[in-house]
Order: sequence, then structure tokens, then C-alpha cells
Amino acid sequence: MRALESMVSGMKATGIYTLNGTTQVDWELRAYAAGLNIAFDALAELERESYVATASEYGLFNRESTLQIGTAGDTQERRSRILKRCAITPNSFTRADMEYALAAPGADVEVCECMAEKKIYVNCKDADVQSEQGLSIQRAAKLFLPAHLNAELDFRRISWNNIDGENQSFDTLDGISLTWDAVDDYGGRRIQW
Repeated sequence: MRALESMVSGMKATGIYTLNGTTQVDWELRAYAAGLNIAFDALAELERESYVATASEYGLFNRESTLQIGTAGDTQERRSRILKRCAITPNSFTRADMEYALAAPGADVEVCECMAEKKIYVNCKDADVQSEQGLSIQRAAKLFLPAHLNAELDFRRISWNNIDGENQSFDTLDGISLTWDAVDDYGGRRIQW
């Protein structure tokens, strides 16, 4: 019920006022209602933006800023990333938990554990190291990867799909004369932690 209807129904119930839409009291109530409706609309928006499930504007933006994740994607994707990041607890230390934490910016990541080297290898698939998504993965890695292990974030784009997409023959690729180390560093950057 809007402010005007609420005030009119309350005042009519007293039986004191004649509210037929033409009295000075009617005009005064309309003026009050105009101001109150602005406040009611602002409160309704605040309530909507206070919950991730219903937020669509500044409520999502404020959480994304606080959690340091990008604002890309539609509203449902943004809500999903926020909920993923907020679902991380101090007990989230498995490989799957780390993938979940690093995937919050909307990235496709794969975590490999190299126990012999006490190292974590993170393949950041389809993310560029300088993109907002890549920077968000790096921030998440600083926050959520175990501090006692070395980590390597791999932003290279070398994959069979990328090689196949070049549409080059084996002779052409062989003619580049890359060493195995050069092939390993082909197509992007790795970041040591």
C-alpha cells in the first residue's frame, strides 16, 4: 500500500474527515505522500540491494569491490561469483576448494599438486595475465593459496586447440626450430609465487 492510500484509509477510519479528493486535507495528504513515496522507494531499493539473491546494481558492485572480483557478466553470473567467493572458509584447503576460490572471477582454472616439489601449479585457461580476469585470479591466489607452498600461475595459451587453430602443417611448425623450453614458454606467461 502506498503512502496516500495508507493515510487516507487511516484517517477515514476515525470518521472525523471528509476525504472525497477535493478538500484541503486531501491536498495536504497528497503532498505528504509525494515525499514519503520517495523515502519508501529508497528503502525498498536498499532492502533489495542488501541481499545477493535480489541485488542488481550497487549491492553487487559494492560486494565485488570488497571481494576484489571483476564486474563482468550478467546479473546472475555476478551473483554466482560473489556467492562462490563468500563460500570459502578457513577449512577450504583441498585442491577442489582452491579451484573453486580461483574460479570466482569467472575463470576456468585447474589446480595441479606437485607434492615432490612442494608446489601448486595453476593452469589459468583462457585468461590473459593483464586482463581484469587475470588480475583477479592473481589477487585470489594471494588470498587463498597456501602460503607454505610455492605456486605457479600459468597464463599461457598453448593447447592442442590453439595449435590446431593455427592451421599450419607439421613441417611449418618444425621449421620454427623451438627448443623444448621455448615450446614450454610459448604463448603466454607464467608467474612464480
